[in-house]
Amino acid sequence: MAIRILIIDDDDVLRETLKEQFALHDEFVVAEAPNATAGIKALKAEPADVVLLDVNLPDMDGREACKAMRRNGHKGPVIMLTGQTSDSDTILGLDAGAN
Repeated sequence: MAIRILIIDDDDVLRETLKEQFALHDEFVVAEAPNATAGIKALKAEPADVVLLDVNLPDMDGREACKAMRRNGHKGPVIMLTGQTSDSDTILGLDAGAN
């Protein structure tokens, strides 16, 4: 059974690169969304095993999107993609429900 990964990131190049890398392995099926709203909608329509979520999205902070996903029942890992490196940013992500 394939592992379903949802990539939510507004960077088209990064999203496509990640999708291509996962496609090299038969055990992954990748869905993608360019913003938080589309990602939350996609997750409701078809649950994912793992979510890769950008922190800086155009329509909503990724941490808020993570909270919304958790409220909607997503129990799988949420891995935040960010260039921020401070301890406080890490804590905010974990507090939002990221892994």
